[in-house]
Amino acid sequence: MSTEIKILHSSCCATNSPIKSFIEAVAKKHDKQVEITELSDLSDTMQYGTMTFPSLVINGKVYDFKKVNHERKLAEIL
Repeated sequence: MSTEIKILHSSCCATNSPIKSFIEAVAKKHDKQVEITELSDLSDTMQYGTMTFPSLVINGKVYDFKKVNHERKLAEIL
C-alpha cells in the first residue's frame, strides 16, 4: 500500500524540490511506497489550514516539515 504525501510550498517555491528527493530516498531506504504531490498554489495549500511552509500532508495529517526533516522521524510517520 502506498502512502499519500502532499508537499505544501509557499507560492514562490518551485516544484521538484529537494524535499521530494529526500522523502523518496527515505521511503526507498525503508522499503515504503509513496505517492508524492507538490502543491504551491495558495488555493490548494490553504485547504489544509497551515501557514507554515514547507509542510507535509501524510495520509491527511499535516506536519511542519522542519519538525520531521530527519530520516528517523520521517520513517516513523511513513
